[in-house]
Amino acid sequence: MLTAGAVAIAATVTLQQPSQAQSTQFVCGMSSTTGLPTTFALTSKGPVPVVRWYAEYFSGSGYTPERRCQEVSSRFDNLSRQGQLGFITTGYVNGQPVVCAGQGGGCNSSNLLFTLKSGTDAAAAVQQLFDIRAGVGGPLYESSGDDGAITIDLNNFLDNAAVDPNGPSEGSASGTNVPTSEPSQPSGSGGSVW
Repeated sequence: MLTAGAVAIAATVTLQQPSQAQSTQFVCGMSSTTGLPTTFALTSKGPVPVVRWYAEYFSGSGYTPERRCQEVSSRFDNLSRQGQLGFITTGYVNGQPVVCAGQGGGCNSSNLLFTLKSGTDAAAAVQQLFDIRAGVGGPLYESSGDDGAITIDLNNFLDNAAVDPNGPSEGSASGTNVPTSEPSQPSGSGGSVW
């Protein structure tokens, strides 16, 4: 009877513990390593760069790398606080390839993280982003559906990804001090940037 009670208590405690992504804050800041606007996950082990922004593809419609960093970081953070960011997947919204929170390509306006350039293979882009950024031996995706959507276990990514020891540059974590000048594309940075 004591064993059954201990198992029940352990199961309750385990189920109530938040996942890494749910207890993580996401912010936009200037990477002190690359000088690029970067979406960082502020984890218990330190700041983990998730997306480095430099592509100017959406700038014509007002979405500079800095603005995308701020807005996407806010989406990551909001979905994380709502407990909806355990997985990241790919799909389409309004005919555009997108990256969103969830599993299996069920993307919509409420779980959208960011839009990719038209014609981009969203599954390949997300695999590249998370495999390279994690710097670990194997892919972190959990599954690939029949529709070509891929699902990334964000908790696994955050647990295995390298921490940026310098993190966001001083005063930029809120995203309010991100400079508006166009950042240069890094050469040989070894990570995916968008």
